[in-house]
Amino acid sequence: MLKRLSSLILGVVIAGSFITGTINAAENQKSFDPKSVVFVTNRDSSDIAVIDMNTETVIDRIACGDFSNPHMAVATNDGKYLLATGTNSNFVAIIDLKTREINKVRLGLMPEHFDISPDNKYAYIGNMGNGEMSVVDIENKIEVNRIAGFFEPHGPVCLPGGDKVYVSNMGAHEISVIDVKNPQVAKRIEVGSAFMMAMVDMPGKLSEIIGIANPTLTPDGRYAYAADGDSNQVAVIDTETDSVIKTIPVGDEPWRAYASPDGTKMLVPNNGDQTVSVIDTKKNKVIATFPAGEDMTGVNFVNGGKKAYVISRGESAIYVIDLVKMKEQKRIKFNQDMVFETASTTADGKKVYLAASQANSVVVIDGNTDKYAMIRDVGLSPWAVTIIGGANYCH
Repeated sequence: MLKRLSSLILGVVIAGSFITGTINAAENQKSFDPKSVVFVTNRDSSDIAVIDMNTETVIDRIACGDFSNPHMAVATNDGKYLLATGTNSNFVAIIDLKTREINKVRLGLMPEHFDISPDNKYAYIGNMGNGEMSVVDIENKIEVNRIAGFFEPHGPVCLPGGDKVYVSNMGAHEISVIDVKNPQVAKRIEVGSAFMMAMVDMPGKLSEIIGIANPTLTPDGRYAYAADGDSNQVAVIDTETDSVIKTIPVGDEPWRAYASPDGTKMLVPNNGDQTVSVIDTKKNKVIATFPAGEDMTGVNFVNGGKKAYVISRGESAIYVIDLVKMKEQKRIKFNQDMVFETASTTADGKKVYLAASQANSVVVIDGNTDKYAMIRDVGLSPWAVTIIGGANYCH
């Protein structure tokens, strides 16, 4: 999932911030309600497209800096700021959505995934290249802490209460827990049973560790589900005690878990055997397994979780699963050159916006009919999609 790119450092360091210029040209740019648009991160054109959800058109493009290769963007819940990680240039861009002023804060090597605290004050950003987490004060636009001791930190999530941050390690079989009040790794939670890990043929895998992509929280934050790609298991973590209470066997090389809107199910794409495991979160066991596609990058739920779209990047296809009747409905096949990345479901659960990186387009899917439309020319290599209040993720 990573592009190992050399870092290109641009700009000047000023008071802990990496400033490469500001934009204050609101009169030349279209104003919009941040809660009525879709933000699409374009890696190769190093910008963010803004799509109006009412007209399904691109109404703006926000530059992130030449050669920055942004990986993902996240907006604060109040719609004040949009943050984007410049993976190739080692910064996070903090964009004021009203004034369009952009401040770039210098981070560690290859910043990719991040999460914003529930109070919108801090961003917790994983620096994949040097195994560190950056803590950025969003309002003051400065890195206030950098925490070491991670192994390719990926997919951090803030607990709803705001007191802890869970960080997965793609280069290890553990979840790291950050204490927010005393920013450091407070605990390491081992994922994957010792028996299963002993059976892993690492020499046969060329010693590549397939660790943990994301700790996925239940909607109330009470539990986290962490899929380990080597042991073919999902660990259920009690977020009050930070302990594993159950280990659930799934398919081969699980990518990560995706929570249904009501929290009753976790869907886990298994890229090794091209299946999807459905976990009942009350029983904590697999209740169904469906055949699916190659190189699955995500799962999106629509209609209150009654239906799931499983995205196959390798096939440029979507597998549709009826979670009420618990059966696969259909496979929607697109042109092979689409190459799907990640998607976001709207807050009302009615539409899905899906990035197609090779087509430089976004596919809009109607959750009721499964019909779709294309928004073309959104930028070069659209990678991640985010909607305020929507179901967002990245890979």
